[in-house]
Amino acid sequence: MKERASSMRTLTSVMVVMFSLLFIGLAVSPALADDESGQAQVRSRKETQTTAQDPQGDALRQQIRERIQDEAGLQDQERERLRSHLEECNRLGLDDGTVEVLFNENIPLRAQIRTQERVLTLAREGLPVEPIVQKLQEGLRKGATPEALERVCARIGEHVRAAHQFMKQAHETGITPGDAKAERQRVREMATYMWRGLREGDMEQLQKRAQQRLRDGSCTTEDLAAAAETATRLGEIGIERDKAVRLAGGALQYGYTVREMRQLVWTVMTAHTHGGSSDKVIDTLERGIRNQHQLSQMIQEMRQQGWMGPADQHGGHSPVDNTGGSGYGGRQQDNGTGGSGQAGDGQSGDGKGK
Repeated sequence: MKERASSMRTLTSVMVVMFSLLFIGLAVSPALADDESGQAQVRSRKETQTTAQDPQGDALRQQIRERIQDEAGLQDQERERLRSHLEECNRLGLDDGTVEVLFNENIPLRAQIRTQERVLTLAREGLPVEPIVQKLQEGLRKGATPEALERVCARIGEHVRAAHQFMKQAHETGITPGDAKAERQRVREMATYMWRGLREGDMEQLQKRAQQRLRDGSCTTEDLAAAAETATRLGEIGIERDKAVRLAGGALQYGYTVREMRQLVWTVMTAHTHGGSSDKVIDTLERGIRNQHQLSQMIQEMRQQGWMGPADQHGGHSPVDNTGGSGYGGRQQDNGTGGSGQAGDGQSGDGKGK
């Protein structure tokens, strides 16, 4: 009996200790949870602050503010305009590279006010400013004067507006657009082609060809931009502009893909290297396009004329085509009237394969 009583007392003591530990654990757990939750919130706030802050961008803008404040020779009104321009860059979401170009440290701030206004006006209108920024960067690397940079800015700005209007008209005539990002890229591309020599009249000719293509098949703004690129590059390698536009327009009208249009440039360059006169090569290509021949057929004909070597039998890549593939499988139809430029082995679908 004594042993049983002793065992009961021992068991009771163990149970009391266990309940005590359990009670303490329940009391402490909320405090630990609150503490861990608080630490997690602190970590989250720190991560958010780190993500939201751009130390390099903030430092750049602070340097510009200090320069606006300290630069000698500025009138109060000019300082205020410069500050306003900097703040508008932030509101419009212009990146650090653009801001750095617009407030270039090697050019007096006063001389940059007009250029800043041109760029900001385009940005307010929702138009791409990248073509202007690119040309300003090139000019700065070459040591161009502020006056020269201003002329460049004005000229490329006009091209951006003309390109935007051109693409808007293309949409209205039924040419199929891409998404918003792709169409913005088209405007940048078309503005660049105009800078490189394509004229508004040339663009109108290409648009008419695109409308003729619409009678029998779809036509996209990617197709249209590729034709403009082809005409531009043909002109840059010495083909008369009218002939270049006519050849690129014919390829567009008769359903050649984006890839094939770009490869026309490679074809002309290669044939010329082997002694083919530009006029005869262009005539051969135009005739083949009208007869709805595959580009490979035209290559074979040029080989028979001695304008292509054995290594060119299977074609090559246009200097601007980095999409890979053999080069001649892009067309999806035999009658030359379909083909939206969306098909093709390895063909770029967003028009960026420049």
